[in-house]
Amino acid sequence: MILQLLSTGEILILATVVCVILFLIGLPIYLVFGFWGLIYHATSESFPISNIALEHYDVLQTFPFTAIPLFILVGDLIYESGIAAEVVDFTKETIGWWPGSTGNTAIGTASIFSAITGSNAATTASVGNALYPQMQNEGYKDTYAAGTIAAGGVLGAIIPPSILLIIYGVAFGVSIIDLFKAGIAPGIGMLIVLVGINTYYSKKEDYGSQTTPGINPLKIIKAGWRAKIGIGTIVILLGGIFAGIFTPTESAAVAVIYILALSVGTGRISSFEEILRASFSSLLLLGVIIPMVVTSVLIQQSMSNLGLQTTIANAVIGLQNEFLILLAILAIIWIAGTVMDATPNLLLTAPMLAPAAAEIGWGPIVWGMIFMMGDSVGFITPPYGLNLYIISGIAEIDYIRVARAVVPYLLGLVAVWIGYAVIHLYVI
Repeated sequence: MILQLLSTGEILILATVVCVILFLIGLPIYLVFGFWGLIYHATSESFPISNIALEHYDVLQTFPFTAIPLFILVGDLIYESGIAAEVVDFTKETIGWWPGSTGNTAIGTASIFSAITGSNAATTASVGNALYPQMQNEGYKDTYAAGTIAAGGVLGAIIPPSILLIIYGVAFGVSIIDLFKAGIAPGIGMLIVLVGINTYYSKKEDYGSQTTPGINPLKIIKAGWRAKIGIGTIVILLGGIFAGIFTPTESAAVAVIYILALSVGTGRISSFEEILRASFSSLLLLGVIIPMVVTSVLIQQSMSNLGLQTTIANAVIGLQNEFLILLAILAIIWIAGTVMDATPNLLLTAPMLAPAAAEIGWGPIVWGMIFMMGDSVGFITPPYGLNLYIISGIAEIDYIRVARAVVPYLLGLVAVWIGYAVIHLYVI
């Protein structure tokens, strides 16, 4: 009865206030988005309620989305089969001889796991469980060790094959293969900066200095042979895609068969229960991603229909200075990434800022990388900072203490991000 006395605009404002409250008290973001989208469709003449079901169907039948559960399954099989431990050993032999041995191993392992799983959350959790206790044993300060692992997990959004890049490609109609190729350079740049920061602080604080015996090519070869299944998985995933042999979906499917065949054949997986366990974990994560995608698309449609995207884009373009527009774009991305999960931020904020990005000459591929780099920085920026929450739970350390410890890595990643954006504005 009360709603009948309100105008459509007043109902939407009330719904927005309610959604903000629901978000702050911890309701899952896809339910918040779904509630707002339902209210908008119920009050809008442009979008009937039936559009919700139709939009869900249209989004879910997009073929590249089938790559997401397969990439997640690849990662879960890697962990279930014990291949992850072999990858950790290989990484340690390769780059662990520098100052800050285990810290560099954590960052390097994160980059490899990122290429296998495409998920920063899974990368952070896996590397945290595998290496945090060892870093503690080697004298690393607990908060520094946790911050190092959280920062390494950021690479999961950039280094291909990234699930977030797949979602961006589907949402914007951009070649996923081109996005994967574009992610290599910034991903390596971010990796080098993280390793450099850890090496500096480890040498300064004498972290892990007792575990830097020097490089041993023979040990690297032996460790590489033991990790051949994990390394082979990366070759299949990226080599097959970049060589044009497979689509991302086909590549992930072949990788699943490859891991299963070798893991079962070598006894790493000895029961069907282990396969089911890995598959169940993949379904759980997929059940989080897909509802978030479809409800975010509904919100995106609604905001576009209301003209909010055009208004925001025009406000940014109205600065009339390339560098000021660049700074405004980066600031909005970063702020949005600190309060929202990566997927809804990608699907809501990226379309709003795309016209402003195009105004200063960024094409969809470059814009995708700039946005994803900023979006990933949000993983270690309070108040949301997903990676900080994950590692603080694993390490049983207060969230704020980890957030303080990660600041040097955060500043380094932001510098790489801004540098990449500036280069693509004035140089390339």
